[in-house]
Amino acid sequence: MKDVDSDGKEDAEMDSTKGIIATLSIAACSGFASVYTEKVIKAKRKINDDLPKSPNEASKKEQYGLAYTQVQLAFVSLVIMGLYCMTVELDVIIEKGLWHGFNGPAFVSIFVSAIGGLIVAAVLKFADAVLKGYATAISVVLTGVLSMLLFGTHLNILYFLGIGNVISAVMLYSATDLDRLLC
Repeated sequence: MKDVDSDGKEDAEMDSTKGIIATLSIAACSGFASVYTEKVIKAKRKINDDLPKSPNEASKKEQYGLAYTQVQLAFVSLVIMGLYCMTVELDVIIEKGLWHGFNGPAFVSIFVSAIGGLIVAAVLKFADAVLKGYATAISVVLTGVLSMLLFGTHLNILYFLGIGNVISAVMLYSATDLDRLLC
């Protein structure tokens, strides 16, 4: 462990570096997961379209809904994270318990995240990963603006440039006959 000066600057730098790495990792995993989920959902659609119409032939191929697929993905993530916790944090879990540090706001955050995941899955069923990315970007913009209005969070110029970028991207993606309108 590094020596820290009296101001704790190294801890702050390490925490921000760790946070940036975690955020980038989450963004990459989310992107790969959304593309894979879209692939799975579109493959299910194709299988369902190709299924025979007679009841005897249809019973040969099992059909799984979106909820079942989501439960499968959740189970796999629980197994992976469970193994991670057992290898890295087992001593802390034994000492303090599995739910140490969880409080009401943490449970609300988890619940909102779970509902958001189901909404994203439903959106992907009828849309594509590009629209999901734009929806996520708009939600980040709205979260920042609401945080500024409700909690007094100070947003810098880069955040507002990002807001302009998101709005421009959404408008360009959803615009029809853009070349006719601009030329």
